[in-house]
Amino acid sequence: MEGLESPNLLEGLWSFFVPKFPVPAVLLTAWFIMGFLIVVALLVARRVALEPGRLQNALETALEYVTSLSRQIAGPEGPRFVPLFATLFLFILCSNLIGLIPGFVSPTTNVNINAAMALVVAGAAEITNVRVRGLAGYCKHFCGPPYYLAPIFIIIRGLEVFTRPLSLTMRLFGNMLAKEIMLGVLVYLLTLFFFSHGIVIKLLAIVPFLLRPGIMLLGVLVGFVQALVFTALAMTYIGSAFEKH
Repeated sequence: MEGLESPNLLEGLWSFFVPKFPVPAVLLTAWFIMGFLIVVALLVARRVALEPGRLQNALETALEYVTSLSRQIAGPEGPRFVPLFATLFLFILCSNLIGLIPGFVSPTTNVNINAAMALVVAGAAEITNVRVRGLAGYCKHFCGPPYYLAPIFIIIRGLEVFTRPLSLTMRLFGNMLAKEIMLGVLVYLLTLFFFSHGIVIKLLAIVPFLLRPGIMLLGVLVGFVQALVFTALAMTYIGSAFEKH
């Protein structure tokens, strides 16, 4: 699906300058987004003003929104993890939206990229659990209460630990890949109809051409929602460490 709509720009540049060290297009795009976010953050940090410009205002709005959401979902301790939550939200949002630009591919359509982020979230949640409860308390919470059902609870909570990153990975992967497939199918139908021999069939090319803007707008909405859902679930998992049973 990566090269169906158009050749990947970053992959072409990398192959030209570093032909002996191939790197997947999704990884190149992920590096590009990381670098872009780092540069933007440094520019804003160097030019912080009481009367913020558009860029500073946009980042402050996003940060305030994530902070407020973390307090609602993860509780009073949520704002402590805002650097992680904000990074996840901005990276996933940019990764989702960049695939709508011809010549780029969404890193979130690759299961490995999503799994890496999911493992970071799952690891942070379990480390926070150990720090809050202590090692003995962490092991104890796998057994109950009620503790006479410890064998069942160990299985259930053990499965929960392993299914959290799997759920995060596949939810984001499935939704973003569906958008890529829909756009790819429209490109295929447009090409198929346009280069056919019949006049009537050629006229059918207008259908995928008109549907494409709607799918792209839907892709923007889905991209924002999936970034928000992934971040909100990360807040839920980490915030659960502070819950009192």
